[in-house]
Amino acid sequence: MTKQPLSRRSVLSATAATAATAVLAVTPPAAARPAAPARARGAVLPDRYVVPGDRAFPTGSANDPRTGHLYVGSAEDGTLYRGHLTKPQVRPWSPDGADGRSITSGLAVDGAGRLFVGGADTGTLRVYDTAGGTLLALLHGVEGGFVNEITVASDGTAYATDSFRPVIYRLTRSGARWTLERWLDVARTPIDWIDGQHNLNGIVCVGGHLLTVNSNTGQLWRIDRHTGDVREVDLGGHLLRNGDGLVWRDGRLHVVQGNINATPGLIPQVAVVQMSADLTAGRYSARIIPPGGFHHPSSASIFRDRIIVVNSQYNRWIAGLPPEVLPFTVSSIPLTDAEPV
Repeated sequence: MTKQPLSRRSVLSATAATAATAVLAVTPPAAARPAAPARARGAVLPDRYVVPGDRAFPTGSANDPRTGHLYVGSAEDGTLYRGHLTKPQVRPWSPDGADGRSITSGLAVDGAGRLFVGGADTGTLRVYDTAGGTLLALLHGVEGGFVNEITVASDGTAYATDSFRPVIYRLTRSGARWTLERWLDVARTPIDWIDGQHNLNGIVCVGGHLLTVNSNTGQLWRIDRHTGDVREVDLGGHLLRNGDGLVWRDGRLHVVQGNINATPGLIPQVAVVQMSADLTAGRYSARIIPPGGFHHPSSASIFRDRIIVVNSQYNRWIAGLPPEVLPFTVSSIPLTDAEPV
């Protein structure tokens, strides 16, 4: 496809999602290889990872704690990069155009090492066997949608947001058969929705619930995975505007905040929200900003005692501008560097 900045893309008016499935049956891969030891466990991690190329515009990222691999995707094209958490460089792992991939958004890795890749405004979601790079499934969401961030529950069920269509997807597997279900009709929930703009973005599974942020309104929502019940999280009046990737660790929600909507006074950061045990309330307690600041951060993951944050420069990409700084990087910041607010 011809890629243009998202601000120039026309978006169809949202329609209510209906229960449906998109399925691809594949031949089961060979017996899974034993996971390589995570050599990064005892090693000192670098402060940043360099993504090659002057037009990479990295967006999604995920790490595999079994192997120590870090995966990063591109908004400019379909390239997927891979590196090791102990080494400061990532390199192309799957090139642009492979399996029809022309753009990427959110990434996630499940407990078996499978890589989930959002397809942004192509409305697709792909699943890869990282041991051999084999495509296991290609699934399609709602027409005109933007499959964005992805999270995987402990039982292997994956969920993905659609930022342009009011739907949350659920991805399940039975044998070699993968099914992408239009699981939650957001139009029938209390979640505010603004047509034609980025809405639901980051998503993370915490036990029997999902947490997801609306990057437009800054509201945080709790969703029951079993009943579909939706409740706004009480943040005491604080809003997480431009919220993007979400990461959970020990009762704290880490919210990546770029500034795609040019909110006055917002410094790109990772907001740390101390959550109540039932996830109905949260308190913005700290923020993480590396030395020199972020360059429009997008997604994040946590490995050991560090948060790994992509400097996407996505704000430049959607405006059709060249990157502000080179090289493109992924920041690696100790969680202990969080500053109380």
